[in-house]
Amino acid sequence: MDDKPTRLDSLTGLRFLAAILVVSYHASVTLVPEMFPLVSVGQTGVTFFFVLSGFVLAWSMKPNTPKAQFYWRRFARVWPLHALTLVAAVVLNQATQGEQSVPRFIAALLLLQSWHADPTWVYAYNGVSWSLSCEAFFYAVFPFLAVWLSRFRAKRLLPICVLVFVAAALLSALLPLVPAFDWGALLYTFPAYRVSEFVVGVCLAMAFRKGWKPRFGVWVGAAAAVGPVLLLEVVAANVPWHIAPALASTLCMPGFALLIAAFAHRDCTGGRRTFASSPAMVRLGEWSFALYLVHELVLRTALELGPVTLGERAAFAAAGVAVSIMLSALLFTLFERPIEARLRGMFLRGGPAPNSPQPEESLVAK
Repeated sequence: MDDKPTRLDSLTGLRFLAAILVVSYHASVTLVPEMFPLVSVGQTGVTFFFVLSGFVLAWSMKPNTPKAQFYWRRFARVWPLHALTLVAAVVLNQATQGEQSVPRFIAALLLLQSWHADPTWVYAYNGVSWSLSCEAFFYAVFPFLAVWLSRFRAKRLLPICVLVFVAAALLSALLPLVPAFDWGALLYTFPAYRVSEFVVGVCLAMAFRKGWKPRFGVWVGAAAAVGPVLLLEVVAANVPWHIAPALASTLCMPGFALLIAAFAHRDCTGGRRTFASSPAMVRLGEWSFALYLVHELVLRTALELGPVTLGERAAFAAAGVAVSIMLSALLFTLFERPIEARLRGMFLRGGPAPNSPQPEESLVAK
């Protein structure tokens, strides 16, 4: 495989925009339902994270890395901050609801909650951590998936992306028609279904590494990503039926893949710096994992403070987003990065020394 750059700064910056899409969606659900029609498919930001996660892991993988080392690095990257925010969610639940569930807490702690069909299990405590349950499954299968996909040439990997997308779209469109069961809601959080987005990212990165290059620029990639989101917003606001979250997310998958491909190619070729690769956006992108994990807790706390009027609720939502960003900066600097570096330097022979730069440290998406 060809040598690859160690940084794709544009992709790091784009992480923040995807996180803000999700944050806006939760702000509307929690505090400002009046703005829900404008961000009703904001949850599709998670699709971007899943595709980018597959892309980055395949992009930054090193041959002959022991599976134990790979799994330990993923644990060090994800679990400590997840555990910290889970404890914060327990405290918030105790203060506001007084209800606790030991089985649901254990499932969330072990990142197994998304395998349950009951939403009260899937979204228990820190609701957004369901996506980390999916990521844990992606990490588990990645070493085996990478070995299998690495056997294909670049021109075969792209059709695999198309086939995976078509299969996922058909499944998400047809299963909700089955009566007496909300398949659409289940597929949205089910790891074995959401792995399709991860596989597309892996195939895309491997095609890059084997010499494929997109024949379109960042503006085309941006249009491909933004267009379906806006179209789904318009459709959702004007049709009497509900668009299943799984279907909405799947339909955004190709556009997000094209966006990632366009910006990755720009960074690889040393093209002019993009807005997404500016120092400010890269820094915000580095905070995006912490932002993703803390924002819903902050918004729930803001709701408990009792805003009533639209103006009050909008102000509390804006303040909640601002506080979440500031808190994510602190968590990234004081907890997430140092704990990850310390854990990576433990136990595994040949593991990276603390504070040594690794591509996946700055690029891995959640």
